[in-house]
Amino acid sequence: MARNASNASIDTQAENPSHVEYTSSDEESMSHAEDCLGDPGPDADGPSAVDLALEEIGFGRFQVFMMAICGMGWFADSIEAGGLAYIYTTLDEEWGTTTADWGRLASAKSLCSVFGALSFGTAADCMGRRPAFLLALLVTVVGGIASAGAYNFPTLLVLRCVANFGAGGLLPVAISLAAENLPPSSRDACMVFMQIFFVLGYVLAVVISMVLPKSLWRIFLVALAAPGALLLLAAPCMSESPAYLLQRGREEKAQRALGRIHYCNTGKHKHFDLFPKAVSADKKAGQGAQGILRLFADRRVAMRLSLFGLLWFFTMAASDFTTWMTELGHMHGVGRHSVERFMIAAKFIGVTAFLTAAYMSRGGRGPAILRGAYVAAAAAAVCAATSFALGASGPLLTGAVGLLFYPFDVVWALLYATTASAFDASCKATAVSLCTTCSRTAAALVPLVTGKLLETNQVGALGVWTGAWAAAALLSCFVRFREQPLAGKAQAMSPEMTEASDCS
Repeated sequence: MARNASNASIDTQAENPSHVEYTSSDEESMSHAEDCLGDPGPDADGPSAVDLALEEIGFGRFQVFMMAICGMGWFADSIEAGGLAYIYTTLDEEWGTTTADWGRLASAKSLCSVFGALSFGTAADCMGRRPAFLLALLVTVVGGIASAGAYNFPTLLVLRCVANFGAGGLLPVAISLAAENLPPSSRDACMVFMQIFFVLGYVLAVVISMVLPKSLWRIFLVALAAPGALLLLAAPCMSESPAYLLQRGREEKAQRALGRIHYCNTGKHKHFDLFPKAVSADKKAGQGAQGILRLFADRRVAMRLSLFGLLWFFTMAASDFTTWMTELGHMHGVGRHSVERFMIAAKFIGVTAFLTAAYMSRGGRGPAILRGAYVAAAAAAVCAATSFALGASGPLLTGAVGLLFYPFDVVWALLYATTASAFDASCKATAVSLCTTCSRTAAALVPLVTGKLLETNQVGALGVWTGAWAAAALLSCFVRFREQPLAGKAQAMSPEMTEASDCS
């Protein structure tokens, strides 16, 4: 009788090939699906029902569109990290500001970014990725444009803090929104590729500063905010993450969202009935703890978050060497312009590293590549530190530091992707925001230590950076990354699902 029901289901789907049911009509099929999928609950390591559907849909126009939109998170973060520095000297002449003023601005911006990441990350897990992203983008744009009207330093400080409050929330929400709309088999590679937007933000700030006269710094600030303002016009085209909708128990909306993605990619309508057990489990999880409460409600999830937070902290601490490149060059007789040319070359190295990491991380290999990059970075850091400590010549120093930049960029590119994949939709944005908070904490604290050490004990500063790389490499061996290769996608479906897919 069960088999007759199964045949009827297949016949129905054969007549209507655009309708695919993620169902199992007998206990044997259900058991097979459970074995392949694993527990589809919040802390599962197997692919969820939404991931299976996204994998079936594949990569297409919709994913390109979402990557372009979410790339604004990286873009805004890059601009806020370095774009404003190009007006410092102009305002020193106009307002009489000093380096101490800009130091206070940098600290205030970092603090506001932390609050923004926590606020919008939590909001994304409670009210949705789309509204949280748009609200963070709106705050960033309003603060950025309004700062162009600042009439003194305190006004500029307040308005840039507003912009950074929004920009701090953009990145973790953008990571979550992008990851949950990408097929699992290409998720890591696409997330790595999105690091290109960080480079584009940096390059845009440099180009605009070169084109505009220094006296037009207000127009410069408006120009930096313009891409975000234009992106707000695309708000009606944005859709909510189907994984978030399913996690919150909104099965029909999740199914419609998947249908829209399929139509955008193929031009054909298709209805997705998600796997009933997975829907039930995700709905149950969606009615439970969300955001930060979800992270600490389960000891395993809390431990995973702690390890990732430490990994981000040590990675940022190890990356502190980039802050002192000019000073290190000066200490070893390398001119400022030579250092600047080297840093420009390092950007091209970064692009190469991003593209290589994107290619190598396909098919769920991201975590393995990340661990290898950490080991390579630690080894390169030892070589660079040894070269500095022994007073090596300029070309040898350049080669040693250049060798470090490649794994450095691979690490950062993959760290974003693997962190986003390590947590489920009920707490993903909050987890990413807490991890970025750990990195910003390191960015605020470590320079205080290394700055003092460079004045008195250069070898001590080199030891801090090398030790941080070694600690991160060791820690990466204990972090539980979520690996979701879907090469055997058909095996993760029940027999009825596979036959129905063949009919379609």
